[in-house]
Amino acid sequence: MPDFSTEIDIEPWEYISACSNREVDELINTLIEDGHLDKFNGKVVSKGDASLMSEEWDEALAKIRNSKHLLSIDDENVIINIANKLV
Repeated sequence: MPDFSTEIDIEPWEYISACSNREVDELINTLIEDGHLDKFNGKVVSKGDASLMSEEWDEALAKIRNSKHLLSIDDENVIINIANKLV
């Protein structure tokens, strides 16, 4: 019997756009479990669910997390000291 394979070429944004909120949450959780994303505050919050202050806070933390290479040693120490106070 012949063996056929099918290949579908879609862009990641096309797949994400077709997903429901539940499916996007499931995808994010899978990416976290597989080590492709860091877990952030134990929960992913969609933009519509977060307050303005919460969104600003999350954006500030994301800037710090994604720009570590731009921080001075003093800046890093300040952030580490703040984190150590909370543990």
